[in-house]
Amino acid sequence: MTTNYDLEGLFNRLADGLASEADERTLTELLRSSPEVRRAYREFMALHSGLHWDYVAAAGPEVPQPPTVPAPPTGSSWRAGWFAAFGAGMLLASAAALALFLLRPVPPGPPEQTASPPKPDVPKEGSISALLVDGVGAEFALGRAPDGVRFGPGEYELVKGIVHLRFAQGADMVLVAPARIEVTDAQRTRLVQGQVRVIAPPTAKGFTVATKAANYIDLGTEFGLRVDPASGASDLYVFDGQVDVTDSRSGAVRSVMGGKSSRSVDGRPTDAPPLKEGDFPTPGSIGLKRWEQYELEIRKDRTLLAFFPFRRQADESVLVNAIEGGGMGDGRVVGARWTTGRWPGKDALLFDRDTDFAQVTIPGEHQELTLAAWVKVERIDFVLNAILNSDGYEPGGIHFQLNRQGFVRGGVILAGNFKDPFVGKPVPLGSWVHVASAISARTRSQQIYVNGVLARERNWQNETLVRPGSCRIGNWLAIPKDQFPTRALRGQMDELAVWSRALPKEEIGRLVETGRPGLLWNKE
Repeated sequence: MTTNYDLEGLFNRLADGLASEADERTLTELLRSSPEVRRAYREFMALHSGLHWDYVAAAGPEVPQPPTVPAPPTGSSWRAGWFAAFGAGMLLASAAALALFLLRPVPPGPPEQTASPPKPDVPKEGSISALLVDGVGAEFALGRAPDGVRFGPGEYELVKGIVHLRFAQGADMVLVAPARIEVTDAQRTRLVQGQVRVIAPPTAKGFTVATKAANYIDLGTEFGLRVDPASGASDLYVFDGQVDVTDSRSGAVRSVMGGKSSRSVDGRPTDAPPLKEGDFPTPGSIGLKRWEQYELEIRKDRTLLAFFPFRRQADESVLVNAIEGGGMGDGRVVGARWTTGRWPGKDALLFDRDTDFAQVTIPGEHQELTLAAWVKVERIDFVLNAILNSDGYEPGGIHFQLNRQGFVRGGVILAGNFKDPFVGKPVPLGSWVHVASAISARTRSQQIYVNGVLARERNWQNETLVRPGSCRIGNWLAIPKDQFPTRALRGQMDELAVWSRALPKEEIGRLVETGRPGLLWNKE
Protein backbone atom coordinates (compact mmCIF):
# COMPACT_ATOMS: atom_id res chain seq x y z
CA MET A 1 0.00 0.00 0.00
CA THR A 2 1.33 3.45 -0.89
CA THR A 3 0.04 5.28 2.16
CA ASN A 4 0.33 5.15 5.94
CA TYR A 5 -3.30 6.14 6.46
CA ASP A 6 -5.65 3.80 8.34
CA LEU A 7 -7.69 3.04 5.22
CA GLU A 8 -9.98 0.49 6.86
CA GLY A 9 -10.87 2.95 9.61
CA LEU A 10 -11.50 5.67 7.02
CA PHE A 11 -13.68 3.35 4.91
CA ASN A 12 -15.64 2.24 7.98
CA ARG A 13 -16.38 5.82 9.01
CA LEU A 14 -17.69 6.56 5.55
CA ALA A 15 -19.81 3.40 5.44
CA ASP A 16 -21.28 4.22 8.86
CA GLY A 17 -22.00 7.88 8.01
CA LEU A 18 -19.47 9.11 10.58
CA ALA A 19 -16.87 10.61 8.26
CA SER A 20 -15.78 14.19 8.85
CA GLU A 21 -15.13 16.76 6.11
CA ALA A 22 -11.40 16.13 6.63
CA ASP A 23 -11.99 12.38 6.06
CA GLU A 24 -13.81 13.16 2.82
CA ARG A 25 -11.03 15.44 1.57
CA THR A 26 -8.40 12.84 2.48
CA LEU A 27 -10.23 10.06 0.67
CA THR A 28 -10.80 12.21 -2.42
CA GLU A 29 -7.07 12.95 -2.68
CA LEU A 30 -6.11 9.32 -2.10
CA LEU A 31 -8.54 8.12 -4.76
CA ARG A 32 -7.19 10.62 -7.28
CA SER A 33 -3.58 9.69 -6.63
CA SER A 34 -3.47 5.95 -5.91
CA PRO A 35 -4.77 3.02 -7.98
CA GLU A 36 -4.16 0.78 -4.96
CA VAL A 37 -6.45 2.89 -2.79
CA ARG A 38 -9.10 2.91 -5.51
CA ARG A 39 -8.96 -0.89 -5.75
CA ALA A 40 -9.06 -1.31 -1.95
CA TYR A 41 -11.96 1.14 -1.73
CA ARG A 42 -14.02 -0.75 -4.32
CA GLU A 43 -13.40 -4.09 -2.64
CA PHE A 44 -14.27 -2.79 0.83
CA MET A 45 -17.46 -1.03 -0.20
CA ALA A 46 -18.59 -4.02 -2.26
CA LEU A 47 -18.34 -6.17 0.85
CA HIS A 48 -20.37 -3.63 2.82
CA SER A 49 -22.98 -3.09 0.08
CA GLY A 50 -22.37 0.62 0.27
CA LEU A 51 -20.29 1.84 -2.67
CA HIS A 52 -20.12 5.66 -2.40
CA TRP A 53 -19.66 6.25 -6.10
CA ASP A 54 -19.63 10.05 -6.02
CA TYR A 55 -16.24 9.83 -4.31
CA VAL A 56 -14.96 7.27 -6.77
CA ALA A 57 -16.02 9.58 -9.59
CA ALA A 58 -12.99 11.69 -8.72
CA ALA A 59 -10.84 8.72 -9.67
CA GLY A 60 -11.73 9.03 -13.34
CA PRO A 61 -12.35 6.19 -15.78
CA GLU A 62 -12.49 3.40 -13.18
CA VAL A 63 -15.98 4.34 -11.96
CA PRO A 64 -18.18 1.21 -11.75
CA GLN A 65 -21.69 1.41 -13.14
CA PRO A 66 -24.62 0.92 -10.74
CA PRO A 67 -26.64 -2.28 -11.19
CA THR A 68 -30.08 -2.28 -12.74
CA VAL A 69 -33.21 -3.74 -11.18
CA PRO A 70 -35.67 -5.59 -13.44
CA ALA A 71 -39.31 -4.49 -13.36
CA PRO A 72 -42.05 -6.99 -12.40
CA PRO A 73 -44.17 -8.60 -15.13
CA THR A 74 -46.79 -6.25 -16.59
CA GLY A 75 -50.32 -6.79 -15.29
CA SER A 76 -49.35 -8.96 -12.34
CA SER A 77 -49.73 -7.96 -8.71
CA TRP A 78 -46.45 -7.47 -6.89
CA ARG A 79 -46.18 -10.00 -4.11
CA ALA A 80 -43.30 -10.23 -1.74
CA GLY A 81 -42.90 -13.92 -2.14
CA TRP A 82 -39.35 -12.57 -1.87
CA PHE A 83 -39.98 -12.37 1.86
CA ALA A 84 -41.58 -15.75 2.47
CA ALA A 85 -39.69 -18.02 4.84
CA PHE A 86 -38.07 -19.93 1.97
CA GLY A 87 -37.33 -17.77 -1.06
CA ALA A 88 -36.56 -14.30 0.18
CA GLY A 89 -32.82 -14.51 0.28
CA MET A 90 -31.09 -13.36 -2.85
CA LEU A 91 -33.61 -10.68 -3.83
CA LEU A 92 -33.52 -9.17 -0.35
CA ALA A 93 -29.75 -9.22 -0.32
CA SER A 94 -29.74 -7.50 -3.71
CA ALA A 95 -32.26 -4.96 -2.48
CA ALA A 96 -30.19 -4.19 0.57
CA ALA A 97 -27.02 -3.84 -1.49
CA LEU A 98 -28.78 -1.60 -4.01
CA ALA A 99 -30.29 0.46 -1.21
CA LEU A 100 -26.95 1.26 0.32
CA PHE A 101 -25.45 1.72 -3.15
CA LEU A 102 -27.98 4.32 -4.28
CA LEU A 103 -29.28 5.82 -1.07
CA ARG A 104 -26.12 6.95 0.72
CA PRO A 105 -27.13 9.82 3.05
CA VAL A 106 -25.91 13.13 1.60
CA PRO A 107 -26.19 16.64 2.99
CA PRO A 108 -29.49 18.27 2.01
CA GLY A 109 -29.23 20.55 -1.00
CA PRO A 110 -31.58 22.93 -2.79
CA PRO A 111 -34.75 21.29 -4.12
CA GLU A 112 -34.70 20.25 -7.75
CA GLN A 113 -37.51 20.85 -10.21
CA THR A 114 -39.16 17.55 -11.06
CA ALA A 115 -41.67 16.53 -13.69
CA SER A 116 -45.15 15.25 -12.93
CA PRO A 117 -45.07 12.16 -10.72
CA PRO A 118 -45.02 8.95 -12.77
CA LYS A 119 -47.12 5.92 -11.97
CA PRO A 120 -45.65 3.83 -9.11
CA ASP A 121 -45.23 0.70 -11.23
CA VAL A 122 -43.08 2.57 -13.79
CA PRO A 123 -40.99 5.21 -12.02
CA LYS A 124 -39.29 7.81 -14.11
CA GLU A 125 -35.59 7.18 -14.67
CA GLY A 126 -33.62 8.98 -11.97
CA SER A 127 -36.72 9.80 -9.89
CA ILE A 128 -36.21 7.15 -7.21
CA SER A 129 -37.21 8.60 -3.84
CA ALA A 130 -36.77 5.46 -1.75
CA LEU A 131 -35.85 1.81 -2.02
CA LEU A 132 -37.33 -1.23 -0.35
CA VAL A 133 -34.49 -2.80 1.62
CA ASP A 134 -36.20 -5.44 3.75
CA GLY A 135 -39.57 -6.92 4.56
CA VAL A 136 -41.53 -9.94 5.70
CA GLY A 137 -44.80 -11.35 4.36
CA ALA A 138 -45.24 -8.27 2.21
CA GLU A 139 -47.92 -7.85 -0.46
CA PHE A 140 -48.87 -4.65 -2.29
CA ALA A 141 -52.19 -3.90 -3.99
CA LEU A 142 -52.37 -4.19 -7.76
CA GLY A 143 -51.48 -0.86 -9.34
CA ARG A 144 -50.11 0.49 -6.07
CA ALA A 145 -46.88 -1.45 -5.92
CA PRO A 146 -43.23 -0.41 -6.30
CA ASP A 147 -41.22 -1.20 -9.39
CA GLY A 148 -39.26 -4.07 -7.89
CA VAL A 149 -37.54 -2.32 -5.00
CA ARG A 150 -37.88 1.25 -6.34
CA PHE A 151 -40.29 3.85 -4.99
CA GLY A 152 -40.75 6.91 -7.16
CA PRO A 153 -43.30 9.67 -6.52
CA GLY A 154 -46.76 8.11 -6.37
CA GLU A 155 -49.23 6.17 -4.25
CA TYR A 156 -48.56 2.76 -2.68
CA GLU A 157 -50.78 0.40 -0.71
CA LEU A 158 -49.40 -2.38 1.50
CA VAL A 159 -52.11 -4.95 2.14
CA LYS A 160 -50.06 -7.55 4.03
CA GLY A 161 -46.82 -7.73 5.98
CA ILE A 162 -44.16 -5.22 6.98
CA VAL A 163 -41.63 -3.39 4.79
CA HIS A 164 -38.60 -1.21 5.46
CA LEU A 165 -37.96 1.70 3.07
CA ARG A 166 -34.85 3.85 2.94
CA PHE A 167 -35.21 7.35 1.48
CA ALA A 168 -32.51 9.14 -0.47
CA GLN A 169 -31.47 11.48 2.36
CA GLY A 170 -31.13 8.55 4.74
CA ALA A 171 -34.51 8.42 6.50
CA ASP A 172 -35.77 4.91 7.29
CA MET A 173 -39.49 4.12 7.32
CA VAL A 174 -41.06 0.88 8.54
CA LEU A 175 -44.56 0.50 7.10
CA VAL A 176 -47.06 -1.92 8.69
CA ALA A 177 -50.04 -3.26 6.72
CA PRO A 178 -52.72 -2.29 6.05
CA ALA A 179 -51.34 1.08 5.02
CA ARG A 180 -51.37 3.60 2.19
CA ILE A 181 -48.73 6.23 1.50
CA GLU A 182 -48.17 8.87 -1.17
CA VAL A 183 -44.51 9.53 -1.85
CA THR A 184 -43.85 13.08 -2.97
CA ASP A 185 -40.05 13.04 -2.99
CA ALA A 186 -37.10 11.89 -0.90
CA GLN A 187 -38.03 14.20 1.98
CA ARG A 188 -41.83 14.17 2.00
CA THR A 189 -44.46 11.43 2.21
CA ARG A 190 -48.19 11.50 2.94
CA LEU A 191 -49.62 8.82 5.23
CA VAL A 192 -53.20 8.20 4.08
CA GLN A 193 -53.89 5.36 6.50
CA GLY A 194 -52.00 2.85 8.63
CA GLN A 195 -48.91 3.22 10.77
CA VAL A 196 -45.23 3.92 10.20
CA ARG A 197 -42.05 4.19 12.23
CA VAL A 198 -39.56 6.83 11.04
CA ILE A 199 -35.88 6.97 11.96
CA ALA A 200 -34.22 10.05 10.51
CA PRO A 201 -30.48 10.79 10.84
CA PRO A 202 -29.13 14.38 10.73
CA THR A 203 -28.79 14.14 6.93
CA ALA A 204 -32.59 13.77 6.70
CA LYS A 205 -33.47 16.62 9.06
CA GLY A 206 -36.79 18.08 7.92
CA PHE A 207 -38.15 14.74 6.66
CA THR A 208 -41.91 15.26 6.67
CA VAL A 209 -44.84 12.88 6.96
CA ALA A 210 -48.12 14.61 6.12
CA THR A 211 -51.58 13.46 7.14
CA LYS A 212 -55.07 14.90 6.75
CA ALA A 213 -54.78 16.44 10.23
CA ALA A 214 -51.20 17.78 10.29
CA ASN A 215 -47.67 17.79 8.94
CA TYR A 216 -45.05 16.03 11.08
CA ILE A 217 -41.57 17.46 10.55
CA ASP A 218 -38.70 15.38 11.87
CA LEU A 219 -35.77 17.20 13.45
CA GLY A 220 -33.38 14.25 13.47
CA THR A 221 -35.25 11.78 15.62
CA GLU A 222 -37.35 8.61 15.83
CA PHE A 223 -41.14 8.52 15.99
CA GLY A 224 -44.24 6.46 15.27
CA LEU A 225 -47.29 7.81 13.44
CA ARG A 226 -50.70 6.24 12.99
CA VAL A 227 -53.71 7.44 10.93
CA ASP A 228 -57.24 6.25 11.62
CA PRO A 229 -58.99 6.17 8.19
CA ALA A 230 -62.45 6.48 9.78
CA SER A 231 -61.92 9.61 11.89
CA GLY A 232 -58.87 11.04 10.14
CA ALA A 233 -57.15 11.34 13.53
CA SER A 234 -53.35 11.17 13.59
CA ASP A 235 -51.53 9.73 16.62
CA LEU A 236 -47.89 10.70 17.13
CA TYR A 237 -45.46 8.94 19.48
CA VAL A 238 -41.98 10.48 19.71
CA PHE A 239 -39.46 7.89 20.86
CA ASP A 240 -36.45 10.19 20.73
CA GLY A 241 -35.67 13.81 19.78
CA GLN A 242 -38.24 16.33 18.58
CA VAL A 243 -41.03 16.47 16.00
CA ASP A 244 -42.68 19.74 14.96
CA VAL A 245 -46.40 19.38 14.26
CA THR A 246 -47.95 21.90 11.85
CA ASP A 247 -51.75 22.07 11.85
CA SER A 248 -53.07 21.63 8.32
CA ARG A 249 -55.83 24.26 8.83
CA SER A 250 -54.36 27.06 10.92
CA GLY A 251 -50.67 26.53 10.23
CA ALA A 252 -49.93 26.66 13.96
CA VAL A 253 -46.76 24.83 14.98
CA ARG A 254 -46.17 22.93 18.19
CA SER A 255 -43.30 20.69 19.24
CA VAL A 256 -43.56 17.19 20.69
CA MET A 257 -40.47 15.95 22.52
CA GLY A 258 -39.07 12.48 23.10
CA GLY A 259 -41.20 10.31 25.37
CA LYS A 260 -44.36 12.31 24.60
CA SER A 261 -47.35 11.63 22.37
CA SER A 262 -50.15 13.64 20.78
CA ARG A 263 -53.34 13.17 18.77
CA SER A 264 -54.41 15.60 16.05
CA VAL A 265 -58.03 15.62 14.88
CA ASP A 266 -60.20 18.41 13.41
CA GLY A 267 -57.47 20.95 14.07
CA ARG A 268 -57.30 20.19 17.80
CA PRO A 269 -54.50 18.47 19.72
CA THR A 270 -55.69 15.88 22.27
CA ASP A 271 -54.23 12.94 24.15
CA ALA A 272 -53.16 9.97 22.04
CA PRO A 273 -54.28 6.46 23.02
CA PRO A 274 -51.77 4.47 25.11
CA LEU A 275 -48.94 2.96 23.11
CA LYS A 276 -49.04 -0.83 22.85
CA GLU A 277 -45.97 -3.04 22.58
CA GLY A 278 -45.32 -3.99 18.97
CA ASP A 279 -47.38 -1.14 17.48
CA PHE A 280 -44.39 0.30 15.62
CA PRO A 281 -41.83 -2.38 14.64
CA THR A 282 -38.20 -1.36 14.20
CA PRO A 283 -36.14 -2.27 11.11
CA GLY A 284 -34.35 -4.89 13.22
CA SER A 285 -37.59 -6.57 14.28
CA ILE A 286 -38.30 -7.50 10.66
CA GLY A 287 -35.54 -10.08 10.85
CA LEU A 288 -37.04 -11.58 13.99
CA LYS A 289 -40.49 -11.82 12.40
CA ARG A 290 -39.01 -13.46 9.31
CA TRP A 291 -37.21 -15.96 11.56
CA GLU A 292 -40.45 -16.73 13.42
CA GLN A 293 -42.14 -17.56 10.10
CA TYR A 294 -39.13 -19.67 9.15
CA GLU A 295 -39.38 -21.59 12.44
CA LEU A 296 -43.03 -22.47 11.78
CA GLU A 297 -42.15 -23.67 8.30
CA ILE A 298 -39.04 -25.65 9.21
CA ARG A 299 -40.84 -27.56 11.95
CA LYS A 300 -42.98 -29.24 9.27
CA ASP A 301 -39.91 -31.11 7.98
CA ARG A 302 -40.27 -34.75 9.06
CA THR A 303 -36.53 -35.34 8.75
CA LEU A 304 -35.85 -32.71 11.41
CA LEU A 305 -34.74 -34.50 14.56
CA ALA A 306 -34.35 -31.40 16.70
CA PHE A 307 -34.75 -27.65 16.49
CA PHE A 308 -33.38 -25.72 19.45
CA PRO A 309 -34.62 -22.10 19.06
CA PHE A 310 -32.68 -21.04 22.18
CA ARG A 311 -35.58 -19.55 24.13
CA ARG A 312 -34.96 -18.83 27.77
CA GLN A 313 -37.30 -20.74 30.09
CA ALA A 314 -38.32 -20.15 33.69
CA ASP A 315 -35.87 -22.95 34.44
CA GLU A 316 -32.82 -21.52 32.68
CA SER A 317 -31.06 -24.90 32.69
CA VAL A 318 -33.52 -26.26 30.09
CA LEU A 319 -32.64 -26.01 26.39
CA VAL A 320 -35.98 -26.68 24.70
CA ASN A 321 -36.25 -28.87 21.60
CA ALA A 322 -39.25 -27.53 19.64
CA ILE A 323 -39.64 -30.80 17.68
CA GLU A 324 -41.76 -33.49 19.26
CA GLY A 325 -41.42 -37.06 18.03
CA GLY A 326 -38.07 -36.52 16.31
CA GLY A 327 -36.25 -38.82 18.70
CA MET A 328 -34.32 -36.12 20.56
CA GLY A 329 -35.26 -34.62 23.89
CA ASP A 330 -34.54 -31.27 25.48
CA GLY A 331 -30.99 -30.23 26.23
CA ARG A 332 -29.44 -29.15 29.52
CA VAL A 333 -27.56 -25.87 30.04
CA VAL A 334 -24.50 -26.10 32.30
CA GLY A 335 -22.64 -22.89 33.08
CA ALA A 336 -23.50 -21.06 29.85
CA ARG A 337 -25.59 -17.92 30.42
CA TRP A 338 -28.55 -16.45 28.55
CA THR A 339 -28.06 -13.26 26.58
CA THR A 340 -29.45 -11.41 23.53
CA GLY A 341 -29.19 -13.12 20.15
CA ARG A 342 -29.38 -11.87 16.58
CA TRP A 343 -32.23 -9.44 17.32
CA PRO A 344 -33.75 -7.76 20.38
CA GLY A 345 -36.27 -10.26 21.70
CA LYS A 346 -34.24 -13.27 20.50
CA ASP A 347 -32.31 -15.23 23.14
CA ALA A 348 -28.89 -16.82 22.84
CA LEU A 349 -26.42 -18.68 25.05
CA LEU A 350 -23.08 -17.13 25.98
CA PHE A 351 -20.08 -19.43 26.31
CA ASP A 352 -17.10 -17.61 27.81
CA ARG A 353 -15.60 -19.98 30.41
CA ASP A 354 -13.81 -23.31 30.18
CA THR A 355 -16.66 -25.02 32.05
CA ASP A 356 -19.57 -23.63 29.99
CA PHE A 357 -21.57 -26.00 27.79
CA ALA A 358 -25.01 -27.35 26.95
CA GLN A 359 -25.64 -31.10 26.85
CA VAL A 360 -27.78 -32.80 24.18
CA THR A 361 -28.16 -36.38 22.98
CA ILE A 362 -28.50 -37.48 19.35
CA PRO A 363 -29.50 -41.15 19.71
CA GLY A 364 -29.34 -43.98 17.20
CA GLU A 365 -27.35 -44.76 14.05
CA HIS A 366 -27.67 -42.59 10.98
CA GLN A 367 -26.69 -42.91 7.33
CA GLU A 368 -26.92 -39.12 7.02
CA LEU A 369 -26.97 -36.17 9.38
CA THR A 370 -26.89 -32.38 9.10
CA LEU A 371 -26.04 -29.96 11.90
CA ALA A 372 -26.67 -26.23 11.47
CA ALA A 373 -26.21 -23.37 13.94
CA TRP A 374 -25.91 -19.60 14.18
CA VAL A 375 -22.81 -18.65 16.18
CA LYS A 376 -20.97 -15.46 17.05
CA VAL A 377 -17.34 -16.22 17.85
CA GLU A 378 -15.70 -13.51 19.95
CA ARG A 379 -12.20 -14.95 20.09
CA ILE A 380 -10.31 -18.22 19.59
CA ASP A 381 -8.39 -19.35 22.68
CA PHE A 382 -7.50 -22.94 21.88
CA VAL A 383 -6.14 -25.17 19.13
CA LEU A 384 -9.64 -26.66 18.77
CA ASN A 385 -12.88 -24.87 19.75
CA ALA A 386 -16.09 -26.89 19.89
CA ILE A 387 -19.38 -26.00 18.24
CA LEU A 388 -20.92 -29.44 18.86
CA ASN A 389 -18.81 -32.49 19.75
CA SER A 390 -19.69 -36.02 20.78
CA ASP A 391 -18.41 -36.83 24.25
CA GLY A 392 -15.08 -38.59 24.15
CA TYR A 393 -13.93 -40.36 21.02
CA GLU A 394 -16.30 -43.27 20.41
CA PRO A 395 -16.57 -44.78 16.91
CA GLY A 396 -19.20 -43.00 14.81
CA GLY A 397 -19.15 -39.89 17.00
CA ILE A 398 -18.95 -36.45 15.45
CA HIS A 399 -16.76 -33.41 16.01
CA PHE A 400 -17.82 -30.01 14.65
CA GLN A 401 -15.37 -27.32 15.73
CA LEU A 402 -13.00 -24.47 14.80
CA ASN A 403 -9.24 -24.67 14.58
CA ARG A 404 -6.83 -22.00 15.78
CA GLN A 405 -7.12 -20.09 12.49
CA GLY A 406 -10.92 -20.00 12.63
CA PHE A 407 -11.53 -22.63 9.95
CA VAL A 408 -14.47 -24.96 10.63
CA ARG A 409 -13.44 -28.59 10.74
CA GLY A 410 -14.74 -31.93 11.94
CA GLY A 411 -16.09 -35.24 10.82
CA VAL A 412 -17.02 -38.76 11.85
CA ILE A 413 -14.69 -40.40 14.35
CA LEU A 414 -12.73 -43.40 13.00
CA ALA A 415 -13.98 -42.93 9.46
CA GLY A 416 -10.72 -44.35 8.09
CA ASN A 417 -8.32 -42.60 5.73
CA PHE A 418 -9.73 -39.36 4.42
CA LYS A 419 -9.00 -36.25 2.43
CA ASP A 420 -9.91 -33.05 4.27
CA PRO A 421 -8.92 -29.90 2.35
CA PHE A 422 -9.96 -26.35 3.26
CA VAL A 423 -11.71 -24.73 0.32
CA GLY A 424 -13.31 -21.66 1.92
CA LYS A 425 -12.73 -18.81 4.33
CA PRO A 426 -12.40 -18.92 8.13
CA VAL A 427 -15.23 -17.80 10.39
CA PRO A 428 -15.07 -14.02 10.95
CA LEU A 429 -14.87 -12.93 14.57
CA GLY A 430 -17.44 -10.70 16.23
CA SER A 431 -20.33 -11.23 13.80
CA TRP A 432 -23.16 -13.72 13.46
CA VAL A 433 -22.24 -16.63 11.21
CA HIS A 434 -24.22 -19.63 9.99
CA VAL A 435 -22.28 -22.90 10.09
CA ALA A 436 -23.54 -26.22 8.77
CA SER A 437 -22.11 -29.74 8.51
CA ALA A 438 -23.78 -32.22 6.13
CA ILE A 439 -22.56 -35.81 6.64
CA SER A 440 -23.41 -38.79 4.41
CA ALA A 441 -22.19 -42.32 5.11
CA ARG A 442 -23.81 -43.30 1.79
CA THR A 443 -21.44 -41.14 -0.22
CA ARG A 444 -18.70 -41.28 2.46
CA SER A 445 -18.44 -37.52 2.43
CA GLN A 446 -18.99 -34.45 4.55
CA GLN A 447 -19.48 -30.83 3.47
CA ILE A 448 -19.02 -27.92 5.88
CA TYR A 449 -20.56 -24.55 4.98
CA VAL A 450 -19.93 -21.08 6.37
CA ASN A 451 -22.77 -18.67 5.55
CA GLY A 452 -23.93 -21.04 2.83
CA VAL A 453 -20.54 -21.24 1.10
CA LEU A 454 -18.61 -24.53 1.02
CA ALA A 455 -15.66 -24.13 3.39
CA ARG A 456 -14.39 -27.70 3.77
CA GLU A 457 -15.06 -31.09 2.27
CA ARG A 458 -14.04 -34.49 3.63
CA ASN A 459 -14.13 -37.86 1.87
CA TRP A 460 -13.32 -41.20 3.49
CA GLN A 461 -13.00 -44.80 2.36
CA ASN A 462 -14.61 -47.21 4.82
CA GLU A 463 -18.18 -47.70 5.98
CA THR A 464 -18.88 -45.78 9.17
CA LEU A 465 -22.38 -45.10 10.47
CA VAL A 466 -22.94 -41.86 12.34
CA ARG A 467 -23.57 -42.37 16.09
CA PRO A 468 -23.30 -38.98 17.81
CA GLY A 469 -24.76 -40.09 21.16
CA SER A 470 -24.16 -37.74 24.08
CA CYS A 471 -22.83 -34.38 22.82
CA ARG A 472 -21.77 -31.03 24.21
CA ILE A 473 -22.56 -27.68 22.62
CA GLY A 474 -19.74 -25.15 22.94
CA ASN A 475 -17.39 -27.63 24.66
CA TRP A 476 -16.10 -31.20 24.79
CA LEU A 477 -15.91 -34.02 27.32
CA ALA A 478 -12.27 -34.95 26.77
CA ILE A 479 -10.81 -38.45 26.83
CA PRO A 480 -7.88 -39.07 29.22
CA LYS A 481 -4.52 -37.76 28.05
CA ASP A 482 -5.97 -36.12 24.94
CA GLN A 483 -3.55 -33.76 23.23
CA PHE A 484 -6.13 -30.93 23.19
CA PRO A 485 -8.38 -31.50 26.24
CA THR A 486 -9.78 -27.93 26.47
CA ARG A 487 -11.97 -26.95 23.51
CA ALA A 488 -14.26 -24.34 25.04
CA LEU A 489 -16.03 -21.97 22.65
CA ARG A 490 -15.72 -18.23 23.29
CA GLY A 491 -18.87 -16.68 21.90
CA GLN A 492 -22.62 -17.07 21.49
CA MET A 493 -25.08 -19.43 19.84
CA ASP A 494 -28.77 -18.78 19.26
CA GLU A 495 -30.06 -21.64 17.09
CA LEU A 496 -29.21 -25.30 16.51
CA ALA A 497 -30.98 -27.73 14.18
CA VAL A 498 -30.34 -31.43 13.45
CA TRP A 499 -31.66 -33.32 10.40
CA SER A 500 -31.53 -37.04 9.61
CA ARG A 501 -30.45 -36.26 6.04
CA ALA A 502 -27.62 -34.43 4.30
CA LEU A 503 -28.99 -31.05 3.25
CA PRO A 504 -27.92 -29.82 -0.22
CA LYS A 505 -26.11 -26.52 -0.64
CA GLU A 506 -29.20 -24.74 -2.00
CA GLU A 507 -31.25 -25.58 1.07
CA ILE A 508 -28.48 -24.48 3.40
CA GLY A 509 -28.31 -21.21 1.48
CA ARG A 510 -32.00 -20.64 2.16
CA LEU A 511 -31.41 -21.21 5.86
CA VAL A 512 -28.78 -18.48 5.77
CA GLU A 513 -30.97 -15.97 3.98
CA THR A 514 -34.05 -16.50 6.12
CA GLY A 515 -32.02 -16.28 9.33
CA ARG A 516 -29.68 -13.42 8.43
CA PRO A 517 -29.47 -10.87 11.25
CA GLY A 518 -30.41 -7.77 9.26
CA LEU A 519 -29.81 -5.29 6.47
CA LEU A 520 -26.20 -4.47 7.29
CA TRP A 521 -25.15 -8.07 7.93
CA ASN A 522 -22.40 -9.11 5.56
CA LYS A 523 -22.09 -12.84 4.92
CA GLU A 524 -18.56 -12.41 3.62
